[in-house]
Amino acid sequence: MNKETMMKKLTLFAAAAALFASGPAFAAIRTTTLAVENMTCVTCAPTVKKSLSRVPGVTAVEVSAKTHTATVTYDDAKTSTAALIAATTNAGYPSRVRK
Repeated sequence: MNKETMMKKLTLFAAAAALFASGPAFAAIRTTTLAVENMTCVTCAPTVKKSLSRVPGVTAVEVSAKTHTATVTYDDAKTSTAALIAATTNAGYPSRVRK
């Protein structure tokens, strides 16, 4: 391989590497646990689960009335923790990200 061909290949490789490095961030599947208020009866957990399941990008929801928590798995390119909190709050169950 001559020097000119090698330089062209290195230039193409450098351009491709720069493109991937500066391209858009890829979505990630995330799991977060929310502390949910007002869960006091047997119908509360299913209501919270239903409200979270309807958020676009949510792939799994587990709700515990006993611990007052909801664990949500979601695609962070399609939704956010703010949207999850809004969903439970709009259903009558204010929540926050549990630390």
